[in-house]
Amino acid sequence: MSLGKLFLGIDTSCYTTSLALDLDGQMISLKKPLTVKSGECGLRQSEAFFQHSKNLPVLFEELKEQVSFAKYDEIVISVSSKPRNVEGSYMPVFTAGCGYARAVAAVLDAKLIETSHQEGHVMAAIYSCKKYSIMDKPFLTYHISGGTTELLLTEKLGSGFKCSIVGGTLDLPAGQFIDRVGVKSGFDFPCGKYIDYSACEYMGEKTKVKSCVKEGYINFSGEETRYSRIIDDDADRDYVAYCTMKCISDSLKKSIEYAKEKFGIQNVLMVGGVSSSKFIRNEFSDMSGVFFAEPDLCTDNAVGVCVLGKMKENGLI
Repeated sequence: MSLGKLFLGIDTSCYTTSLALDLDGQMISLKKPLTVKSGECGLRQSEAFFQHSKNLPVLFEELKEQVSFAKYDEIVISVSSKPRNVEGSYMPVFTAGCGYARAVAAVLDAKLIETSHQEGHVMAAIYSCKKYSIMDKPFLTYHISGGTTELLLTEKLGSGFKCSIVGGTLDLPAGQFIDRVGVKSGFDFPCGKYIDYSACEYMGEKTKVKSCVKEGYINFSGEETRYSRIIDDDADRDYVAYCTMKCISDSLKKSIEYAKEKFGIQNVLMVGGVSSSKFIRNEFSDMSGVFFAEPDLCTDNAVGVCVLGKMKENGLI
């Protein structure tokens, strides 16, 4: 029995291998995190590429147990082939997913659609929040992760999303700030979930933290250096985690408030792994027009890439 079209999404980011399938509106998402040695703060691109090459066959074997590709009339594969939707954007890890997508598309005689990792994050948030109407006019997106902290003026285009940087960090991405403090504090990398939990557990005095924000742009390196020093002085680990997350939250809010006023925009999507933080979500509970995806769709995933492929194929974007 023929089942029409099947939509497959593939994303190979710096720390996660991801697949997603849209089966008539029912989404299947599979992810496998890359392994980082204890005490280290990241992976080289060559090592990440190697791990993706091992993870992709495993995930496809898991996928095969849930769905038979042969039952579908047509298959559309979408893949994140680069970090951002701008000319010259490149990162080796995405060639792992892109190469695999091309091979699978050739074997299955499937249509192949390329998009960017950042656009996938934007679409995953829209899909998660069910805020499709947000695309009707320009909106703001804050992409906050280990490698990126960018405030984006986002507009729907015929080829996906145009994301223009209008704010964010000038030095240290928020996720890297968290990881450096976390590793220094003795947490395993990536440290986000540990620092977030520790910050939420802190019950001491809520001291005022510093933030360095000018015209929507943030500097975190000074505070990262300061927190590193107080860790060396045996400061309470929960206190350091609280200060770190409070500094990030306050900085993001100031950056957003500036951009909202400058561009006359109210709607803001929070995307990327750092936006899954319970602490940050609580800090933003009093700010209107700010939308967070479900935590699992804040972190790297192929769901947004899959949805983008479906929307492009159906002429909706």
